[in-house]
Amino acid sequence: MIMITAFSLQHFRFHLEPKGSLHMPAYNKGNVIRGGFGSTFRRIVCHGNCREPETCDLRFACPYTAVFNPFVPEGSEKISNNRDIPRPFVIKPPLETKETYLPGERLSFDLVVVGKAKDYLPYFIVTFKELSHTGLGRNRTPCELASVESISSEKEATEVYSLDDNLVRPPSNEIRWADLLRSVSANGNGAGKITRIKLKFLTPTTLKAGGCLVQKPAFSHIIKRLRDRINGLSYFYCGQGLDIDFKALGEEAEKIITVKDSTQWVESSRYSRRRDVSHDLSGFVGEVV
Repeated sequence: MIMITAFSLQHFRFHLEPKGSLHMPAYNKGNVIRGGFGSTFRRIVCHGNCREPETCDLRFACPYTAVFNPFVPEGSEKISNNRDIPRPFVIKPPLETKETYLPGERLSFDLVVVGKAKDYLPYFIVTFKELSHTGLGRNRTPCELASVESISSEKEATEVYSLDDNLVRPPSNEIRWADLLRSVSANGNGAGKITRIKLKFLTPTTLKAGGCLVQKPAFSHIIKRLRDRINGLSYFYCGQGLDIDFKALGEEAEKIITVKDSTQWVESSRYSRRRDVSHDLSGFVGEVV
């Protein structure tokens, strides 16, 4: 049994309405959204003398640093040797291959935040409002942030922001570990009898094992990475890490064999105007059983 009772997250859905023809890539829309999110967030909250988060005097109190460039807090002992800790958010872009959004057609995406990062919701909303007005997509089309919803573990939506009144309402749909377990049990249909799992990698995925880049994903590669990532998220943002035997979980995962692998490696990159560098986003896509 994996005990992570302190782990919690909140799931938000943002709805943008373009004012003109908005052109987005068929794939990897998340890279466009995330890149704009980060640069706009920093421009809004960072003071004029800040050069880099790593050297800023306010880095331990800065919202941008807390979300995009988190540092290991002073006094952390359990995994304080980690140079970097996980960012407390995940952007879930639309998986449709639609490239053009016309006025009246919404571009919707999800933002999942972990633990105490939920307190930054007003910053997230202001950032996406500003990003929308500045312009999004290949042609920098201005948009309006029409609304933001909080999504419960039962997929019920509650509005927390609306353009109509321009108010942010406190979200109440916090999803805790017990909720996630109930959701899995309700949809598992006899999960204890499952002998095969199919994973679909829809966007380029990068994993490392033993310091080396993984070209073909094994079950153990994925489970060990999830184990460590969830542990870091739970420890730094929810106040309690995983209460498990890490080694035993890894050894059990190594016993699971691959029976089918149709993944392939694809080359991809993203250019950062701020840093004037190209980020390698290559990885594997496809299915593995």
